[in-house]
Amino acid sequence: MKYIRAAVFSSSGEPLSVVDKPMLNSRCISKQIVLMLGILPTILWAEPAYIPLNYGDMNPLTMNFGAPRVTSPADINQEQFSWQVTSELSNTVHMATTGSERLLIDAETTRHVMLLEYAITNNWNILFEAPYIRHGGGSLDGFIEDFHNTLGFPSGPRRGREKNAFAISYLRRGMEPLVINDVQSGIGDVSIALVRELSSDWEDSVNIGLKMKFSSGKILDLTGSGTNDLAIWTSASKKLSSNVSYYLSLSAVSIGGSNGLLANIRNDEYATASYGMGWRHSELIEFKLQLDARTSIFGGSSIRALGHSIALSMGGTLHFSNGYELDMAVTEDIDVGTSPDVVFHMNLRRKY
Repeated sequence: MKYIRAAVFSSSGEPLSVVDKPMLNSRCISKQIVLMLGILPTILWAEPAYIPLNYGDMNPLTMNFGAPRVTSPADINQEQFSWQVTSELSNTVHMATTGSERLLIDAETTRHVMLLEYAITNNWNILFEAPYIRHGGGSLDGFIEDFHNTLGFPSGPRRGREKNAFAISYLRRGMEPLVINDVQSGIGDVSIALVRELSSDWEDSVNIGLKMKFSSGKILDLTGSGTNDLAIWTSASKKLSSNVSYYLSLSAVSIGGSNGLLANIRNDEYATASYGMGWRHSELIEFKLQLDARTSIFGGSSIRALGHSIALSMGGTLHFSNGYELDMAVTEDIDVGTSPDVVFHMNLRRKY
């Protein structure tokens, strides 16, 4: 190391002592600058406190309306983009009869969603979402019955139904009947959304969003709702400790037009809420518990499965070192009869 000699003088100008001090060369200074620049992006673009599970309603009669699936923007900078691929499999058996209406849903539904997100600025992101949906029979009926029996859960309307059958019907006096007995599949309703990240003194992340959903699916296939919907929402997340965080979102959805699926008994708007907690066990594993609820879409019906819904998702996220993240969860209808009996959820995402 090189040194520079410096003299210390008294107030009268006489030298008192001479000391040698180390002199920083340009290489040492460059190393410090590189180190600071490497740390700075981590400070400025820290990972959000909680990335929610990409939950979506999987009831065949309510899943295609416009509630937002993604309410928190991806952790990307301006002009970067990210993608997500979601696969969900649900198994539903609902049977109900009232004085004027009758409902049967015995179906296994799969939905695959491609979502692309682009950062217009450091605060504004735009999202495009396109689903592919299939309704049909399946192979999970026996597994679910055994699972319920093992845990002592009631079998409900599954008892006496043929395993892996498929039928969806809604009959109501004065309305055209909805009857689907054949497997249906196709592109669902596409949507576009804008999300803005706000600054906050009390939360780590606060966001607002606007989503427009377009009727590109088909009503008769139950791949679309036949309506153009508009949704607005706000969401927030915060770290409670170094490895525990929580998340909350609230949204309102306006259903457009007087036509579409079961329009005679449908509300013009509804609301959703979501609350989740995450525990970062390690750099790789994060456990998550998330509660999702919505108000009734078909307010003109007294059948429970067409009313509100409450579902609990249990799972977590694998954070891989190469930038990929994989969500895995199982969703149960904790308010029995208001949502599918079980939903298996997987979501893979990456940013560039």
